[in-house]
Amino acid sequence: MRELQLMVDDVLDAQLEALWQRHGPWAILKGLIGASLRRKAPWRANKIDDLDNYMRRDIGAPEIVPEVDRALHA
Repeated sequence: MRELQLMVDDVLDAQLEALWQRHGPWAILKGLIGASLRRKAPWRANKIDDLDNYMRRDIGAPEIVPEVDRALHA
């Protein structure tokens, strides 16, 4: 297992060095910061509030019952 880890480490090091030589440190840093911000963006969270009942049923979420139906069943 150790030899495999060393091979992966060498390949990763070579790829990072190639990126560094091709794009430079500032472009790599800008890309890393941009990717981390996109990953933690709250507006990209999966929200099911705006899905209709057909889609909610497909994914196994509870359906939205309109207020009129709630009043009739009460």
